[in-house]
Amino acid sequence: MKNLLIPVDFSNASRNAFWYAMELARHIGAERAKLVHVFLPQSAGEVDFVPPVNALMETRNKLLNEFLEDLTADRPAGLPIEVQTELLVGFPADEIASKSKEFDLVVMGTTGDGGLLERVFGSVSSSVSQRADCPVFLIPKDVTFSPIQHMVYASHYDAHHETVVKKLIDFNSWFNAHIHFVHVKKKKDIPFEKEQGKLFQELFEKGDPPFAFEMAEVKDDSVVEGLSEYAASNNAQVIVMTTRHRGFWDNILHSSQTKKMVLSTATPLLILHLDLE
Repeated sequence: MKNLLIPVDFSNASRNAFWYAMELARHIGAERAKLVHVFLPQSAGEVDFVPPVNALMETRNKLLNEFLEDLTADRPAGLPIEVQTELLVGFPADEIASKSKEFDLVVMGTTGDGGLLERVFGSVSSSVSQRADCPVFLIPKDVTFSPIQHMVYASHYDAHHETVVKKLIDFNSWFNAHIHFVHVKKKKDIPFEKEQGKLFQELFEKGDPPFAFEMAEVKDDSVVEGLSEYAASNNAQVIVMTTRHRGFWDNILHSSQTKKMVLSTATPLLILHLDLE
C-alpha cells in the first residue's frame, strides 16, 4: 500500500482522518498521499445566477492548500510522507470512487455525533465504500491511530471467498494482528460449521498463517450490533467487512440494525471488495 487517497471536506472528522492516515503511512511504509477535496458549484441567491467556476475553483484550491498548511503548522518534524493536493469538481462520491483507481487505499473520516458512519450510509462515505476500486478505511472522528493488534473480521458467506481472504491476509501482513473471524448467528441462519471448513482451507492454503487467529460465533439478531459488541469487548482496533459492490453489504445497508451499529461503535471500519482483482 504505497499510495493513499485522503478525501477531505475541511471538517474535524477529515482532519482526524488525515492524521490517522499519516500515522498509518508511517507504520506501513507508504510513499505518498493525495489530499483531495471535491465540490459541486451551486448557484447562490438568484436562480439564474451561477458563480464563475474558475473563481470558485481558485477559492476552493486556496482553502485546500491552507487546510494542509494549517494541519502541518504545529508539526515541526514534518510529515512522514509526501502529500499532494488536488481539487475535483463534481459529485463527491462519484469523483472519489473514480479517483480511487489510482490508489491502494482510501482513508476518509466519518461524520455524525454517534461515531462510526452515523447517517453516512447512503451518503458520501457509504457510497465510496461500495464503489471504490481499492479498499476503503473509514475513521471515526475521535479515533487516533494505534498499532493494529486485533482485527474483527465479519465472517459471513462472501467473506470466505479466496479473493477477499487474500486481501485480508495482505493487509494484515503489515501488522500480524490477531484476527477474530466472527460469525453473527441470526435466527434461521446457516450453521457456522458449514463455512469454517472453507475458511480454514483458505487460511492454510500456503502453510500455517503467520498470524494468530480464532473463530467465534455470536448470537444476535443484528449482525452490526453483534460485531460492534464483540469488537469492543476484545479491544479490536479495526472491524473488517466485505462487499460485492452493492452485494452483501448493500443487503444490510437499509436494515434498522445498521443504524444501531452506527450509533454504538467507535471502531475504524475497513471495507474490502470481493469482485476486485
